[in-house]
Amino acid sequence: MKDVAIVGAGVIGLAVARELGRAGIRDVVLLEREGAAGRGSTARANGGVRAQWRTRPNIDFSRFTIEQLELLDRDTDGLPGFKQAGYLLFTGTETGENALRQGWELQRACGVDVAWLAPGQVLRHAPFIRPDGLRAGTFCGTDGFIDPHGVVQALQSQARTMGIEGRFETKVTGIRQAGEGFAIATTSGEVAARWLVNAAGADAARIGAMLGIDLPCRPVRRNLACTDPVAAYDATIPSLIPMCVDLDTGVLIRRESGGFLIAWSNPDDLPGTDTSVDPAFLPAVAERIGNRFPFLEGVGIDRKNCWAGLYPETPDHHAIVGPVDSMPRFLQCIGFGGHGIMHSIAAGRAIAELIAAGRSTTLDIHPLRLARFAEGDLIPETAVL
Repeated sequence: MKDVAIVGAGVIGLAVARELGRAGIRDVVLLEREGAAGRGSTARANGGVRAQWRTRPNIDFSRFTIEQLELLDRDTDGLPGFKQAGYLLFTGTETGENALRQGWELQRACGVDVAWLAPGQVLRHAPFIRPDGLRAGTFCGTDGFIDPHGVVQALQSQARTMGIEGRFETKVTGIRQAGEGFAIATTSGEVAARWLVNAAGADAARIGAMLGIDLPCRPVRRNLACTDPVAAYDATIPSLIPMCVDLDTGVLIRRESGGFLIAWSNPDDLPGTDTSVDPAFLPAVAERIGNRFPFLEGVGIDRKNCWAGLYPETPDHHAIVGPVDSMPRFLQCIGFGGHGIMHSIAAGRAIAELIAAGRSTTLDIHPLRLARFAEGDLIPETAVL
């Protein structure tokens, strides 16, 4: 019998495995239906990493993970490709400014080194944005972006050196309680484990249902696009710029492969598992891009370099981290939306501490308990990009 079975070998499952190994728990198996680690939602991430959230749990999880990603990047000779170019958020409305200030004040209170910017200061960071009506912005220089594949490689390599097993092309087909542990039926045979960690991302609700647990976590499609190369701007826009977020439209951009990566999340998208690019995505972006990024209005889209991934969302846009009350050895590490990478190592540390010591001491995970939904004790996050 294994000490721990982890369902899912994306960045969350790998982070849990690595942190378990560091806690001395190494009789661990990762069960992954894909043929290799990190081929699900992790592979479709845009790589953004930020601590500029508007709730303490999300800020704390990001702050801890960013510090650990800095160490991971150092210890693996830059394999994660962590570029701390910062996140630049800005707004041109009074409502947006008030929300931005509230978030900034909380971020500062949580120890994040984020600066409040007047319009002129915003433009010094990003002189290419349209200045008309700009009211304020914030900038955090430790934010930035990473290579999702590189993070997967780095975490997997470290987990392997600790003897942690990965079983790929292994889909979980059934789970039942067996004594104090679990018997997990898979397409590669049955696995017995004392602890079971659900890190299945977009598939998390299906895993919970196998044990009769209704998990309020549903996948929602999110789309990204890359422009054609824009050589005309190479002399005026550096090859490395902050992640620039127009809070008034929800459009964000950064440099990518000689052009720009563009993202926008439709708040009205319904849950589903379709990962083809939404035909309505590019027209919707075209309507909004000129608000702050008019220089991109005439730039072509590289249609071969557009993709979509799944955000495993919960009703309050916070993860579920911790046990099911009726099954204390069935631990959830799910519902991270589009911020799995930026919260991965914090989540892994919390789960490892629960298993090794019975409680999470590094991070406060009480607000992220599953029971909050039944209790009506939600903590809505509004800074969802």
